[in-house]
Amino acid sequence: MDDKGGCSCFNAALVDHALKKKKSNLHEAKCPVCFKIFTTNREGREIICFDCGKGLKHKVGVLGIGGKQFNDTLNLVVRAVVGTEFRVIPITDVETIMTYEVALTPAVVVDGRVMCEGSVPEYDDICNWIGKRR
Repeated sequence: MDDKGGCSCFNAALVDHALKKKKSNLHEAKCPVCFKIFTTNREGREIICFDCGKGLKHKVGVLGIGGKQFNDTLNLVVRAVVGTEFRVIPITDVETIMTYEVALTPAVVVDGRVMCEGSVPEYDDICNWIGKRR
């Protein structure tokens, strides 16, 4: 027993686990789609959990803090990606939005690249950005 009343073997196991996590660059991340906390060694602004990302190769982020323009943009993007390998991620966290260095919202980000900001894009433009044939 350790001096705090717990089993020393249990505490040693926690220390070993923490050291292994540190060595393998594991960290906790929050999925922006389902908000599940998971452990990963991947880096990036928006890391999708394995369950949400199955079979999807690309991401379209819609940045904004709500309101009519954000909702209109989100609805257009969702409509445009139907039948593609794109996952739509609404990004509403102000700190995360700031990492994209956009001056105005709503903004649309395709695979990490800002495509527009400050206005609702046209449906045809979104289709062009994701390479969708109409």
